[in-house]
Amino acid sequence: MLSNQDMWSLFEEAYGIKNQNFDFEEVITDPSALIKRGLYISIEREKRDEFLKQALYNGAVAAVWPKDEKLPLFLPNHFPVFLVTDPLPALNQIIEFYLKKIEENGYDTMTKFNLFTNETISMKQDKQTIDEIKMQAKKLTMIEKGRG
Repeated sequence: MLSNQDMWSLFEEAYGIKNQNFDFEEVITDPSALIKRGLYISIEREKRDEFLKQALYNGAVAAVWPKDEKLPLFLPNHFPVFLVTDPLPALNQIIEFYLKKIEENGYDTMTKFNLFTNETISMKQDKQTIDEIKMQAKKLTMIEKGRG
């Protein structure tokens, strides 16, 4: 599974709890999804604070956030937030890392990637990046189905 320690190794600039290791059961881009131990990737360019709050209430235990935007004051101090230049390429980086981790270590239980359940304006603006991410996510789905 993808862990918060994996995220700390990928993105050095972050806030929140670092010394405790835990796994993410899901990675999401839709803040309205009900999840358990989820990593929320903030891909929307508007209402980010509102969406992050919604993801937090729906089960997100960490988030990926643009470093040029101020963090909301409502976040708990222990909540890990990984700061990136742009969340979409960071999401692609996370998936590539996770695919490599699976290839090197195998897997018992996998993190589920539930991405792009809502079409967003930013998705249309970053079509090439979105297509790359969808291709990587498809590989993860094939691996998960192969376990069947």
